Amino acid sequence: MNEELKERVRNQFSGIAQDYLDSPLFSQGDDLTHLVDAAQLSGNEHVLDVGCGAGHTAIALARRAASCVGMDLTESMVAIAERYALEVGVANVEFCVGDAENLVWPDETFDVVACRYAVHHFADPRRFIEEAARVLKPGGCLLISDHYAAEDPVLDTYVNHLNRLRDPSHVREPRRSEYRSWFVSAGLAYDEVVTWDLMLDFDDWVARSRTPRDVREELVRLLQQPPSGAEERQHIEIDVMGGQPRSFSLTCALFSGRKSITP
Repeated sequence: MNEELKERVRNQFSGIAQDYLDSPLFSQGDDLTHLVDAAQLSGNEHVLDVGCGAGHTAIALARRAASCVGMDLTESMVAIAERYALEVGVANVEFCVGDAENLVWPDETFDVVACRYAVHHFADPRRFIEEAARVLKPGGCLLISDHYAAEDPVLDTYVNHLNRLRDPSHVREPRRSEYRSWFVSAGLAYDEVVTWDLMLDFDDWVARSRTPRDVREELVRLLQQPPSGAEERQHIEIDVMGGQPRSFSLTCALFSGRKSITP
C-alpha cells in the first residue's frame, strides 16, 4: 500500500513541478522565515531538507549553512530545484531523489533536518520522524512546517477529505497530538515554535493541483456545507460569495524536535 501511495505522489507532481517553483506559497512567506530562523544556523551546519519540492527551503537554508541536501521523491521536482539553485547562484546545495521513510545517510550525519509542506504526502510520517531522528547529530533539530488536522474527529475527517479530493497524493494531515507522540517516541524534545492560519485562494488551490472540473464542483459543495457549529466553521474560515468559495484557511504549525546530546 505504501508503494502505491508513493507512486501516486510521483504521478501527481511529475507534471506540475514548475507551478511549485513559481508559487508564492512555496517561494516566500513568513513560515519560510520562521523555519530558517528556528534552525539557528551559524554557517557550519550540514542540513537535510526532505520533500524539498522546487528547492526554495533547501536554498534558503543553504545560504546560512555549510551545506544542504534537498531530497524529493519526484525526479522532475529535483530537476527543477537543481536548475533553480544554478539560477540564483547557490553552490553549497545539492539535490537528490529519495524516500523520506528510508533515508540513505548514516546515523548522526546532519545538524538540522527540515520538512516544509510535505508530511501530509508521506505514507508513514512516524517512520519519517524516526529516520530524521536517526540521521540527526546529538543536539540536532528536526523542523516540520505543515498544516495539521484538528483534534476533533469530525473536522479532522472533513479537512483531510477536502485535501484528498483536491489532490489524490494527499495522505493525511496528522494531528498536533500525533506529532507530539511521534517526536517523543523518536527521542526528540517536542516544541511548537509558531502556529498560524494559512489562507488559500480556492481557484489557485485547485488550479495548482490540476483538479478535474467534477471534483472542483464537489469541493465547492463541501465548502458550502462545512460541519455544523461556529467553532468548526471558524477553524477553517471559509469565505463564500454568491455560493462560490473564494478562500479558506488551514491551521499550520512549525514543529521542532531537538535530539538529546546525551543518550
